[in-house]
Amino acid sequence: MNREKLILTSEQGRNIVNGDDGNFVTIEDKIVGTRRWSIEYEIVVQRKSDGKYFKDGYRRGATENQDESPYEWSEPNFTEVFPVTKTYIDYE
Repeated sequence: MNREKLILTSEQGRNIVNGDDGNFVTIEDKIVGTRRWSIEYEIVVQRKSDGKYFKDGYRRGATENQDESPYEWSEPNFTEVFPVTKTYIDYE
């Protein structure tokens, strides 16, 4: 299965993550891990023009003293993903 990859600059990636890009809607943005000085996130966005979904990971500084913005030290790597319904057991 061929998955589309978005070729973006760091600034374009930051605009998508920060909600400043009018071409994408954020579907999910969650914390997936932590490091000593930063928090790792995974984001899923939907492109408005064709409804395709894309996922990538990024990091932000853990406190106001760790001034790290998304894609400051890496390039965006948004890859097409597909929504899948999964069933799981939960105990209450």
